[in-house]
Amino acid sequence: MSRVVVLADDAEAPTRASSDDTVLRLNTIGRNPNVRLEVDVFRIRFLRDLPDRLDDLLRLAAFIYASDTRVSRGSSKDVFAASWQRTFRLVLPVWDLDFWNAPNVQENLIESLEFLTGDVYSFDFTQRTKREPSQGILQFKELLGPFPQVDVAVLFSGGTDSLAAVLESIQDSHHPILVSHRSAPAIDSRQKALVEEVRSRFSQWAFPHVSMWVNRAGGKRLVEPTQRSRSFLFTSLGVVTASLLDLNEVRLCDNGVVSINLPRSGENVGTFLSRSTHPRFLSLAQDFMRAVTGREALQIRNTFLFKTKKEVMDVVARSRYPELLQETVSCAHPEGKTKLRPHCGVCSQCIDRRFASVAAGLETHDLVNRYEKDIFLQALQDGADRTHAENYARFATTLESLQNADQFFETFPELYDSLPVDGDSETFGQNLWGLFQRHQRTVNDVLESQIRNHSSDIRQGTLPGSCLLRMVISGQHKVDPKIRYVERLRSLICKSIPAAFQTQEAKNERHVQDVGESIFQAAQETLERESPQIPFGVVTTKPDFAKAEGSGVPLFVEFKYVKTRARLNGIVTEMTSRVTVYGDQGAWILFIIYDPKRTITDDDKFIRGFEGHDKVWIGISR
Repeated sequence: MSRVVVLADDAEAPTRASSDDTVLRLNTIGRNPNVRLEVDVFRIRFLRDLPDRLDDLLRLAAFIYASDTRVSRGSSKDVFAASWQRTFRLVLPVWDLDFWNAPNVQENLIESLEFLTGDVYSFDFTQRTKREPSQGILQFKELLGPFPQVDVAVLFSGGTDSLAAVLESIQDSHHPILVSHRSAPAIDSRQKALVEEVRSRFSQWAFPHVSMWVNRAGGKRLVEPTQRSRSFLFTSLGVVTASLLDLNEVRLCDNGVVSINLPRSGENVGTFLSRSTHPRFLSLAQDFMRAVTGREALQIRNTFLFKTKKEVMDVVARSRYPELLQETVSCAHPEGKTKLRPHCGVCSQCIDRRFASVAAGLETHDLVNRYEKDIFLQALQDGADRTHAENYARFATTLESLQNADQFFETFPELYDSLPVDGDSETFGQNLWGLFQRHQRTVNDVLESQIRNHSSDIRQGTLPGSCLLRMVISGQHKVDPKIRYVERLRSLICKSIPAAFQTQEAKNERHVQDVGESIFQAAQETLERESPQIPFGVVTTKPDFAKAEGSGVPLFVEFKYVKTRARLNGIVTEMTSRVTVYGDQGAWILFIIYDPKRTITDDDKFIRGFEGHDKVWIGISR
């Protein structure tokens, strides 16, 4: 776990900081700022001063976001997520020191952030004394000024769901102000272009739009793309806008399937999945923002909570301007994309968008050539591309097998986090059940229609075996990616060990372990050796190698060397005890048996004896 002390705007390191902590210095002021933060945009656009506490909020949200993007959660090879969680201690100057030091304020802030990000947070607030020079108004082209008709702030990212939220507000006779986070020039220009497209079609409202830069200003490139904290920043921008314009409603909208964001495979648990619009986060954020603004009537709402992605696209279709869909960008990896192909086609957002546009009959407004890869027909590379596609199809199949809401909640206990503290939980739960059943029917109907449409290509074998349609037909999508990882690791080791001992016989089991470690290093697989210590009666034991010590689902790898027939009996006894001990830890167990003299006479019988246990794999290498 990474432990980071963040020193914001020249704050001094706390005296009790550990020497093992990484120090990250972030500055929005001074000669060499490394965080771009244009707080003054609100004063300039709204022609009014920003209260000190709101200024504090924006800086706090910006530093949290900047920290999040600068500390890695681990590489894509870390499938057991050993490096996912990080610990942040932020030292931050503020104007309203008494407010931010109040225990209930810090508790609400930390609870919101930890649920949203999965990280651990603590804060040391100090008194801010330096004020920056204010920017001149004349350098801005568009002044918002007073808009007495504005009645709702809609957070606007430029994606399909945020566009639909704007269109829905107009259909409901609201007068929205659009609020955006400017994170990169390409994204900023796309957001502005889409706003202009909306304005050109709805002349009855001006669609005022305010956006603020919060991004890297020089220095190293950002290393962490997940940006789990971005929703806190986005929400803060909306709340500051609402407070300055005396509004009581902020809309942060995503379709309900994304908002609840249930795990679609074994490695997706907790905040490995985004919680940017999760009902519990919005509830926690609402309580916190009410305290910051002093507005008890403030509401942070997701009006699409019980809509699928297809149903959100229906909102765009009903606007009479479905062509606006083509102007939105949903891709999770916008860097390096062109205007002609703004979507990668293989990230989870692109897959969700593609399925929904097909289901909604909007393919003519969501052209396949706007995607770098056709998820249905083109080969998917091993790794993230294939995993996202398989997870998406597998999730729909799992949902289809559930008979009622009770089974739904038993299968996905994460759903209980979504239930309202105050309100009708039974009705809410039934609404969630209906939402996800409509989602699975949409996904499965699209898959079936695509299979029918391309039946000749499938029959003739012209489609690549790793395209989604071929994978679904062969049932590959039903295999958990974590299982595939273990099986790949087993194959890698079993094939490599014999080559290492072609000229020299293995001396002992330790020698075989050393070779296994070199194989891991060559394949850039990070497993810890002889860790962790596990209680076993009055003593302790430890696996030869472990993946993700301290995570919810560790993988333990044990090497055994069958040097003699007598040794085989001892190996069986050791493995039997390890299955019990490691199983009690909830671990997955991979045993590699190096048997160069073929002492094991019946491989199948030997393997069945152990793989009959849950989460146990056997690899016999010769």
